[in-house]
Amino acid sequence: MSEQKTRYHLIKNYEEPLPFENFYLVQIGRRFCERGEIIPTHAHQNWFELTIVTKGGGTIVTNGKPTQVKSGDIYLSFPCDLHELRAPDDRLEYDFLAFYSKDERLGAELTALSQTYLPEDKRVFRDEKINYLVANAIIEFSVDKPHAKSLLTGIFQQILIYLVRDFNERAADTPDVSSADVLCYQVMNYIDTHIYEIMQLEKIATIFNYNYSYLSALFKRTTGKTISEYYNQRRLETAKALIRERKKKIGEISELLHYASPFSFSKAFKAKYGVSPKNLQKNSI
Repeated sequence: MSEQKTRYHLIKNYEEPLPFENFYLVQIGRRFCERGEIIPTHAHQNWFELTIVTKGGGTIVTNGKPTQVKSGDIYLSFPCDLHELRAPDDRLEYDFLAFYSKDERLGAELTALSQTYLPEDKRVFRDEKINYLVANAIIEFSVDKPHAKSLLTGIFQQILIYLVRDFNERAADTPDVSSADVLCYQVMNYIDTHIYEIMQLEKIATIFNYNYSYLSALFKRTTGKTISEYYNQRRLETAKALIRERKKKIGEISELLHYASPFSFSKAFKAKYGVSPKNLQKNSI
């Protein structure tokens, strides 16, 4: 990515998420990207993100799947997504909001969204109310005015409500696919959105109320991969994105993704990508 091609109107990052009652803000900002720019793949952690296209258009690539977006579109990213933005043919301007919620009701509904049949290329929606609210939140972070936290708490609560409403209304539009396809997608989606939490794959079968051997066989017949193969692929893809970000040490990434040791992590990584984690990090720009 060429930093000369991008500029921020605002960017606020919080390593320790900023609380607004039960809403926790991870990141908020506004970015302008020139034609031809690519925001390289980066790994989300345990948060959701809204990308709101305010001008131009481009492509959002999530977990390797591209989706075209244009002005007015909102794209919903799930926890642990691998996320990339491209502006190949047009200037792209967008607002972004990364967050999670501990609200007993809305937080649970939000989590349920990430476990439904909602493929990466079906997460675009439009809601002018959310666009307006996020823009207002950005203004509040740009100026120093009294009662800002109270106002932002109300704004973020409204965003959550509208987001949950929008996607609950789409629940009836489930694609016409087999029950096996839906189940396997839900397993994949669970792995995708819990990649930092999974310790034992057998527990996934318990979550979906199936015997692990049966679920694994069904997954293999339906997807062509075993659950273990899919999990290890996603784990290494996430590790690669984290290494290129250069924000964490190799040992930290190994521990975050629950490898037995840095050595076993390096061995698995080199077997897949032909380069050690250390060398990839050293050569990443």
